[in-house]
Amino acid sequence: MNTQSTLIKDFNLNELPVGAPPKLSPANGDYTKAAKAILEAERVVVKIGGGSRGAGSELVELLELADGVAVISPVVSGVIPYDNPRNMTVGGSKGSLSGNYAMDEADLLIAIGTRFVCQSDSSRTGYPKVKQVININADIEDATHYNKSIALLGEIKATLGKLNNSLRDQAGTGSHAGSPWFTDCSDKKAQWEAYKKARYDNPTLFDEVWKKEVLTQPAAIKTVVDWAREKDAITFFDSGDVQANGFQIVEDDIPGRTFNETGGSYMGFAPSALMATAMADHSFYGIAMVGDGSFMMNPQILIDGIEHRAKGCVMLFDNRRMAAISGLQHDQFGVEYATNDTVEVNYIAMAKSVKGVSAFDGGCSVESLNIALDKAKAHDGLSLIHIPVYAGNHELGGLGVYGRWNVGNWCQDVQALRHKIGL
Repeated sequence: MNTQSTLIKDFNLNELPVGAPPKLSPANGDYTKAAKAILEAERVVVKIGGGSRGAGSELVELLELADGVAVISPVVSGVIPYDNPRNMTVGGSKGSLSGNYAMDEADLLIAIGTRFVCQSDSSRTGYPKVKQVININADIEDATHYNKSIALLGEIKATLGKLNNSLRDQAGTGSHAGSPWFTDCSDKKAQWEAYKKARYDNPTLFDEVWKKEVLTQPAAIKTVVDWAREKDAITFFDSGDVQANGFQIVEDDIPGRTFNETGGSYMGFAPSALMATAMADHSFYGIAMVGDGSFMMNPQILIDGIEHRAKGCVMLFDNRRMAAISGLQHDQFGVEYATNDTVEVNYIAMAKSVKGVSAFDGGCSVESLNIALDKAKAHDGLSLIHIPVYAGNHELGGLGVYGRWNVGNWCQDVQALRHKIGL
């Protein structure tokens, strides 16, 4: 850990490795056994992880052949279209009403290219009724993570192709559109859509800090991601409450519209990611979605972005607290402690103090925020939009929590459930 850098004189560049590693082969596993288990199950859930990028068509085919529903990890929004009727959206410790329902009720899990962390499987309690796992992964430790697993170790796209062939050979290609499992999950997704719409239709609440009606985070984030979709901009979500709401909101149709650092808790990830706009082979407009707490951990982009000619916008959602931890404190203890402050910060003046940065007030309405977004986009360089947002316990102020998390005073119950499930 204490290695110091040094100059190597006359280094021969031919000694460096070149080229990408060879592509893996499909798994050399028991596809017949895996397909038989899938077809005998009544409630199949397919967990789609980061390793599934590039296998969208195979995933869609698998869902139909298996009469399964998909639950996505936060890092792969768009790997199958959001509006695919078998996409139950995100599931895990934060999760969603529809995604976590599918996880809680499934009797067979097909885990594809996924790690097993809190935001993915609720600290290993996400599948209480699953009796069999089909685990497809290129990493042997991940492929054998769960007990009761049929592990298919290999390149995911090719492995899915062979599994789909085996499913077709055993069961044909009949439609399962009216099955009880698909119907139940579809009803839950409709409830989730209605739940979100109620928050979008009521975009402002009175906030005690701001002493006025301000946008809620769900409404503000929805406004920005809809604008980004229309302008073909790329969004980066920082760690914290903004990200937790964000991956419940985004409705991507293709991969690559949305990026987040789920699992790393790297405060400052999103603004830092705007540097990619200065380095990418193909130019794009980037939007960093970040809360005030995470932004202050790393505001360096205000300087580096100008130095290297980044082009994008920092969307600063300001509730004068680290809201993810405040929310956790409320859930566990009924009160927040030392996660908010009374210090007023003029982030617009802060941004404008850096020559070349343009800064705007996002206001307290959907209309004013859209106007600010258009102004920021018109600026040839880096900009910042400050958005005061609601923080509090009003039911319309957030999108809820649907899973479990092995943290704080929940640990005893979560760990007991994990061992009871025994998966």
